[in-house]
Amino acid sequence: MSEMTVSPAGALLALDVWNPADGPAVSAALGLTLPGPGRAESGLAGAALRLGPRRWWLDGAGFVLSALAGTLQGLGTVTPVEGGWTRVSLAGAGWRDLIMESGMIDAESAAFGPGSVAISLLCHARCVIHVCAANRCEVFVPASYTDHCLTQWRATGWQHIAA
Repeated sequence: MSEMTVSPAGALLALDVWNPADGPAVSAALGLTLPGPGRAESGLAGAALRLGPRRWWLDGAGFVLSALAGTLQGLGTVTPVEGGWTRVSLAGAGWRDLIMESGMIDAESAAFGPGSVAISLLCHARCVIHVCAANRCEVFVPASYTDHCLTQWRATGWQHIAA
């Protein structure tokens, strides 16, 4: 069975590191290695998702904004972004088909496995896809496009479960 669970984004911070050479210092402060392009890294506080050359999302309640801001000390900035996003968890054997039907991404690629992150247009919206397991991914949908995406995904037969 294929299901989608829709919820607020939860604790989600955007981390920007000004100088790539400072990545190791920021990693040490976070307690996890900042992942490379297209990847996510999990730690005790949550997961770090690489979104761009110097941008990561920190997904998890264990990342404390005030502590991170003090730790960065001019190395970068951290900003809460959860208000602009909706988290849609897709579970079941067909999540890859749904992603490919709604956008232009090869979700069947062997390289797109657990720990992968992609930014792609889905249902005409710029979404962030985090592959959590072989049979589950999380899609961060811009809040203003949530109803649009959900309507299209329901039309393909996906069952919506409230979180």
